[in-house]
Amino acid sequence: MVDLTTIAEISKDLHISRARVYQIIDSLDDKDKPLKDSDNRYILSQDVVNAIHQYYINNTNKDKQDKNTSSNDQLVNILRRQLEEKDQQIAKFQKLLDQQQQLNLSSQKLLENQKSEQNIKNDATQSRENDSKDDKSKPDTNTSKQSKKPSSETRESFWKRLFR
Repeated sequence: MVDLTTIAEISKDLHISRARVYQIIDSLDDKDKPLKDSDNRYILSQDVVNAIHQYYINNTNKDKQDKNTSSNDQLVNILRRQLEEKDQQIAKFQKLLDQQQQLNLSSQKLLENQKSEQNIKNDATQSRENDSKDDKSKPDTNTSKQSKKPSSETRESFWKRLFR
């Protein structure tokens, strides 16, 4: 005698509802569909039960693959957006780095110009100091006269000098 299974037993085995088992039976190929008896109930042989199990496993895997594919697509889209944003940030930082290098170059040129101007000024002051050293070795006649004290005869009184 053939071991017959009920719809309820299949739904318990697969952990799905009886309505889902009926949907699976309706979607089976004609060669795999079970026959109905006189009371309009399905006669489920072992071949039909195996076909239902196989169909459920295949569709569950497809659903999981579809869910994985959609989640993978979402993940890929998110990663693409992040990459585009990072590319924009890199371009912005590259531009800022170029500007910084240009500013450093111009400030370096300014410093060099200031140093050369300072060297020129130092040279000029050194030449002036050398000139003044020469002047000190040849004292000026006016300064020598000023440094001499006047004799008592030519010396004027304090009050005369004050009220001139």
